[in-house]
Amino acid sequence: MGRALENNTILIVDDDVDTCELLRAVFEHAGACVLTVHSIDAALTTFRLSPPHAVVADIRLADSDAYALIKAIRSINVEYKGFTPVVAITGYASPEEQKRAKSAGFSGYFTKPFDPADIVDAMTSVLTRRTDFAA
Repeated sequence: MGRALENNTILIVDDDVDTCELLRAVFEHAGACVLTVHSIDAALTTFRLSPPHAVVADIRLADSDAYALIKAIRSINVEYKGFTPVVAITGYASPEEQKRAKSAGFSGYFTKPFDPADIVDAMTSVLTRRTDFAA
């Protein structure tokens, strides 16, 4: 995987501590600075205080879902005239869910379990080219 994500900060939003730690290890191994939070409120606070280069968010969170999160992030992006890629990650894989995620503005969609190399490659692509992807 190398240091493909060096000089990038990634915010991970997942209410599952193990998933956060796995993603942290994967992205840090690729050179990223990683912030982890477990709720939408914490994600939005962190996003405003220390805007990341990208966000990875679980679709289903205990306090809401990533659809509410991406709506809020897109609103902040408009306010600050920027764009932050947000990648959905979920254990509930279905073509309908993937289509809904794309329509909501997610830059990518991953299902659990995921291949660490694939998620790093996809994140690298989204950060360097700002292109959509699906895996």
